Amino acid sequence: MGFIRSKRRCIAFCAATLTFSLLTGCTNKCSSVRTSETTQAETSRTEASPVPVVNQISSQEALADFDAAWNLINETHFDTTFNGVDWAAMREEYRPMSQAATTRAQNRGVISRMLNTLGQSHFGIIPEAEETTPSDHSGDAFKVDTDDADDITASEHSTDALLDGMGNADLGMEILIIDQRAVVSAIREDGPADLAGVHTGWVLSEFRNRPVSNEIEQLIDAIGEELIGIYGVAQLSNNLRGPEGSTVNLTFLDADENEHNYTISRVERPGEAVTFGNLPPMQTNLDWGWFDDDKYNLGGKKIGYIKFSVWMMPIALKFEQAMIGLKDADGIVIDLRNNPGGIAGLGAGIARYFIDEKQSLGTMQMRGQEMEFNVSPIIVSRSGERLKPFTNPVAILTNQGSASTSEFFAGGLQAFGRVEVFGTRSAGMALAAAMDKLPSGDVLLHAISDYTTSAGNTIEATGVIPEHPVPVTREDLLKGIDAPMQAAAEWIKYKD
Repeated sequence: MGFIRSKRRCIAFCAATLTFSLLTGCTNKCSSVRTSETTQAETSRTEASPVPVVNQISSQEALADFDAAWNLINETHFDTTFNGVDWAAMREEYRPMSQAATTRAQNRGVISRMLNTLGQSHFGIIPEAEETTPSDHSGDAFKVDTDDADDITASEHSTDALLDGMGNADLGMEILIIDQRAVVSAIREDGPADLAGVHTGWVLSEFRNRPVSNEIEQLIDAIGEELIGIYGVAQLSNNLRGPEGSTVNLTFLDADENEHNYTISRVERPGEAVTFGNLPPMQTNLDWGWFDDDKYNLGGKKIGYIKFSVWMMPIALKFEQAMIGLKDADGIVIDLRNNPGGIAGLGAGIARYFIDEKQSLGTMQMRGQEMEFNVSPIIVSRSGERLKPFTNPVAILTNQGSASTSEFFAGGLQAFGRVEVFGTRSAGMALAAAMDKLPSGDVLLHAISDYTTSAGNTIEATGVIPEHPVPVTREDLLKGIDAPMQAAAEWIKYKD
């Protein structure tokens, strides 16, 4: 995700996830999986639990949102061909469905399915903030429409279950989908998962006593196997979050496929909570330090690393502090894995630390105009002290969770050879988007520009392609090996 202020609410280089419905970078496909609800499923869930049907709307209210969304895209989409879609025909096809909707959830589903026809990232609906309350959720583990709604038991509608995905607290672990299984890829030191005894490489097999494999299979059916690494991870990660102190029941499989059952309490994530425009609050955090010579056998080289959660303003000062601390490093690794993006201007601002002459990070093409991101080298710090650009080797780590501004930054620096990229292909969500309120108070995220690197390469759909492809395997994770990080350190170690 990434944002620039404009005459509109804002312009977003967001990707992978609407924080409520797969924050920043959530594409329209993901949005339709996440928000659409059929009348049958809604009825079944209501019968299975005391959760009431809420947010009833009239046909006029439904059409007000639908027409506003259609018109905004019609007037602002950067591509007047709408990616080859007959946009006027989509209005005629989906408007009667919107008129028949009786709840906001149903209407969001209709609008999401219409957005889905564009086949591009950065289209979605962010529900009105005050509506995201326990009564607005069915309590099923991953909020995906299923055919087994009748099997949901009342016990799954505990207060904590209803709050899944509705807070900034988490379990202190990251998930990747490897071979269609949810594998723990990272654990925060002294976080809830670490203290409970969870290890990297373990498979998350059950969430609130429901098989995670079923949810992954349903997502594959809905969006395809190619996208499961983006949206499956986002779905899982989002619903592992919740309010501080809420608990979740999880079952893991260790290296020998033995089960380990835990009830883990969520804690607030490290960092600072910030808001931007019409987006829900998000947590910012930056860690930096030095590679352990004993672990990586650096051969006398001093290698630093920087990892941060999202491109929002609190990161700017922290990144400068990291660069001052690492100014004597022989190389730096910047870990952008699972970083969904943020303020686009920060990408250009932080690139200043790594160039010694003026460069272009690329161009945004909007309807009828262009905006080029020209970057000049850093000269002084925020405190006024002289600060030279870092000219030693820089490696960037990406995976399918690296989206939007992360792609803009990595792809922009890669295009003129300043950095080399390690890991796996990024999300391919590099459109800029506006966020406009609809009559109901919901927010429409909609793409209004495309991004091209200085080398003329587009990143949307394609993603940033690493010079050094390094897959993550469960076997390595079980051994505590971070293969992309290790490969980046090796590259710097032998770099002249």
